[in-house]
Amino acid sequence: MKMQIASFTVSGLAAILVGLACAPAAQALEIALPPETAALKPSTLPGYQLALRNCTACHSAQYMQTQPPLSHEWWEGEVKKMKKVYGALIPDADMSAIADYMSATYGSGKGADEANAKGVAAAGAKK
Repeated sequence: MKMQIASFTVSGLAAILVGLACAPAAQALEIALPPETAALKPSTLPGYQLALRNCTACHSAQYMQTQPPLSHEWWEGEVKKMKKVYGALIPDADMSAIADYMSATYGSGKGADEANAKGVAAAGAKK
């Protein structure tokens, strides 16, 4: 019985090795993604540059744009969660400014920064 098991194990292992040797080599698959078209809404608020630097490292701007208009407190909680739960490398000193920008631009304060964004766009057009 032991000899049959050993014989079966050796022949099974040999079959696996032959199968692996005959298998075609794996090749990398190249995928071309379309260019990013969404962008954070421009602002002179300090949190705008901080969000560009920190948030878009992991998220597309579209992800933030599609959030419901929630409170400043909610945005503060989200920024804290990104750092503490998901390990985002956001400096503590930047967290409040990011929440301010997100709330004013995409949260319940939506539109509070609208005139500011138009002013930034107009200034950019004059260059």
